[in-house]
Amino acid sequence: MAFVSKSEVLRCFKNITGQSPFEYLKNYRLRNAAYMIKNTSDSINAICGLCGFDDHSYFSKAFKAYSQLTPSQYRSKHKI
Repeated sequence: MAFVSKSEVLRCFKNITGQSPFEYLKNYRLRNAAYMIKNTSDSINAICGLCGFDDHSYFSKAFKAYSQLTPSQYRSKHKI
């Protein structure tokens, strides 16, 4: 409708956010996961699913890259 190509939309998105849409969504989900790990008693597996991650292994790897800690280490360090 707006006669804008997909590649142009992706380029504009990256120029504005500094990230691709995939990276942005992943980081948004990881921020939410960090908040939930810190502020709820929900299990790490439950938080993984609630934040949109289907693969627990991928979630743990992505979370560690995001926070430099595994989800369990993050919870232990930030206990309420």
